[in-house]
Amino acid sequence: MFSDNERQGLEEHLSTSLGLGPVNIVGVDRIAMGQSRAMYRVDIEHGVDGTKLTKRVVVRAEQWGLLGTDSKDEVATMRALNKAGFPVAKILDYYTQSDILGQPFFVMEYIDASGISTPEGLDDYVPILHRLHQLDWHECEMDSYLQVPEGSRGAALQTVERWYQIYKGGLVGEPSPLLEAATEWLRRNAPETEKLTVVHGDPGPGNYMEKDGKVAALVDFEFTSIGDPVDDWAYLISMRGSASMSEDEWVAYIDDKVGVKLDRDRLNFWKAVNFLKGACIDQTAMKIYMDQSNPAPNMLMIGTGVHLGALKRLVEATIAR
Repeated sequence: MFSDNERQGLEEHLSTSLGLGPVNIVGVDRIAMGQSRAMYRVDIEHGVDGTKLTKRVVVRAEQWGLLGTDSKDEVATMRALNKAGFPVAKILDYYTQSDILGQPFFVMEYIDASGISTPEGLDDYVPILHRLHQLDWHECEMDSYLQVPEGSRGAALQTVERWYQIYKGGLVGEPSPLLEAATEWLRRNAPETEKLTVVHGDPGPGNYMEKDGKVAALVDFEFTSIGDPVDDWAYLISMRGSASMSEDEWVAYIDDKVGVKLDRDRLNFWKAVNFLKGACIDQTAMKIYMDQSNPAPNMLMIGTGVHLGALKRLVEATIAR
């Protein structure tokens, strides 16, 4: 799981950063969830007054910019939301160098809960997501590191440009005429935003953890932004929640649970933006595969088949309408 050098370097680092004194790593398991980060459940043994104690933490390491993200904004967002009282794991350490694990990483508290979603958990989750959209991001100082859109159409235009620039940065070979045309369609049809909010960016089943039918932790904040809350609802409906309910059922459910009435035209636009997101960030996997940073089969799969599936949905939602 870790090489001998990585294990020794991590032990030395954690003993200082966590303030535990000398520690030994006595167990490591790879957590098989998520793509943008490598996640490890790490058990460390340390001594207090001659007694051996074990502490479990989670180490979340970057992967060569996979999906166009790094940890800096994610760590800042998790710290802000934890301080604001949201169910978000506490950050214990953030290491920005690559000399220990080959990539920057952060360490967070371990939360004993399940990533499998239940109807009861979803009933608890949707109001929390809505509450996130009500958070005062000025007071939480999120505008000190997240870009604030300008102008009535700024949220839409900024989001489209964010994903397009990630696509350009991860492009291998010639650009896709279909993606270029769809991006231009989104720029022309960008709607106004009624209110700027914190946007999770990847909400829904699989990105929160449950215990006893309640949300124990919100996870995966690498795509968080200040933008239009319909962005989140569209992603929940068309991506992570698509297997749970139909779009009509989701629209009625969200209205019933939190009183948000979704305009279908705006919803359709933001669904298309999320298809753009998928098509753009998938290309970063192809770059990582081609330059041999991580020549694993799943990188090739994301950069080809998964990318083409997202591109198809994007085209159907924009230029083929």
